[in-house]
This record gives sequence, structure tokens and C-alpha cells, in this order.
Amino acid sequence: MRALLLVGWFAAVGACSKSAPAPGKAVAIESLCNEADQSRVRITGHVRYRRGLLSFCSSYGGRQTCDLALYAGPEKPPDFDIMRPQKGPEPLQAKISVPVGDDPGEMDQLPKQFTEADVVLHLPNGAKAGEGSKVAIDGTLSVIPESPNPSGGMLPKSCYVKVEWASAG
Repeated sequence: MRALLLVGWFAAVGACSKSAPAPGKAVAIESLCNEADQSRVRITGHVRYRRGLLSFCSSYGGRQTCDLALYAGPEKPPDFDIMRPQKGPEPLQAKISVPVGDDPGEMDQLPKQFTEADVVLHLPNGAKAGEGSKVAIDGTLSVIPESPNPSGGMLPKSCYVKVEWASAG
């Protein structure tokens, strides 16, 4: 009886862990927004907390997610400072929406006051990626088409990836 309970417990634990989905289409960060809305993609880059005015975690849709970015290069981007806007182009990056949890492709919940050391993305086999680590992300692409700007002109097309899986890049 005890052996049966133990086997049942291991089966239940194994059933809870997430398995890798089929890889998405490999896409370079610079051409990500040119892909079709709702397509499955794979992008590779350096994971970082987004340094901007609209960077946050939310529970919209019933599941907590946090906004991170995947930067094409390993260089640390400048810290965001609304009083001293950055001069020059923004470093090449893709916006990613990462669910909070313990499975691959999920991240640790961020405390109210956090540092770069608190940004932890879970990978297969218990591995973890921290701020600046190179990773491959598989997920579903959401494309927001260009739209009229209330103050004139057009707002540019943008996109983000809803993360489903992460692995070492």
C-alpha cells in the first residue's frame, strides 16, 4: 500500500511539471514585429527587466505576468530617468510578457522593492537565468498595428511575446 501511494505521489508530481512545447519559428529580434499576429516564435537574446515608464507586473486576465525585455546585445542598457531622456536610439530589444511561477518559461515574483538579482527566469532541469543571461524564448506573438495618435500622426506598430517556454540560449 505504501509503495502504491509513493508511486501515485511521484506520478502526480511529474504530471504537474510543464513540458516543452514545439519550438516556434526562429525570428531575429529586429524583424519580430513583421511576423503575423498570434504566430508562434522563438527569439534569442539577453533577458532584462524593462527600464521604462510602463514596466510592471499585473494580474490582468487572472494570471500574474511581468514585463521583461530580450535585448539583442549583452550590453546593459542605461537606467531609465524621466528627467534625463536617453540620447540616441533605444538598444534593440523585444518585449516579453512572462508568467510568474516555478516552471520553465516562468519567473519568480518580484518584491515591491527589487534589484537585478531578483529577476530570475526558470529554465528546464531546475536551471535559472538571471538579469543579462542569454536565453531562447518560445511563445505567441501579439502584434499591435500602427494607429492614429490623438495628438497627430501615427503611433508605430509594436509587438510582444507571451512567453510559454525558456531555455538556455
